Amino acid sequence: MKVSQLCYWISYSVLFYFSFCLNLYASDDVDMTIDKISKRLPIFSQKLSFYLPNGWKLAFSHLEDGMFTAEFLPKNEELRNWASMVCIQGFKGLSDNIEPVDFLDTMAETYRDSCHGEVLYQRVEDEFINGHQTASAIMGCTRMPNTHLTELPANVYKELAHLGEIGHYTAVKGEKDLYLIHKSIRGREFTSTSAPLEKTNYREFMSAITPFKLN
Repeated sequence: MKVSQLCYWISYSVLFYFSFCLNLYASDDVDMTIDKISKRLPIFSQKLSFYLPNGWKLAFSHLEDGMFTAEFLPKNEELRNWASMVCIQGFKGLSDNIEPVDFLDTMAETYRDSCHGEVLYQRVEDEFINGHQTASAIMGCTRMPNTHLTELPANVYKELAHLGEIGHYTAVKGEKDLYLIHKSIRGREFTSTSAPLEKTNYREFMSAITPFKLN
């Protein structure tokens, strides 16, 4: 694993603005609840299971150079102006090259390059997933440039040249590969003291897509 490739993968992981979509097979488990449905993705050497709220859709998927990405949105949102997103990523052969906590720490540093406000980075409790080591954190930016503003009609996002963005990230050390699961929201700018996601509510925030399984 070249250092340059590792840095590229981590830099790519903090960018959520994409312009094309590919087909992806994501199986639905029979196990359904009232408000969410179980999903299972085969990603490289293992299968990752998670949940999605009912009515969400696959908006983007991509596989290139050992890096897999799938992004899911509410059915009424698009990639250019999403407000809620679940992103699943896999990094082939990365498990032996970097620990989950170091991956998140590096992501947070890279995130600062895109943020025009204050970067929030708060580690939260780590939990094992089917015996696999993880690291989790809340990460966000109080003032992020709206990169798609010029592509939208003039009356869209008129007051939102900048957006606040925050999410919960879990890096999982698989048998061979590293996996990243994150759920993010964005909207109006906020401050470090008014962040919509923090240690007191992140479990509720993540309840729509948990629990995770990796086998």
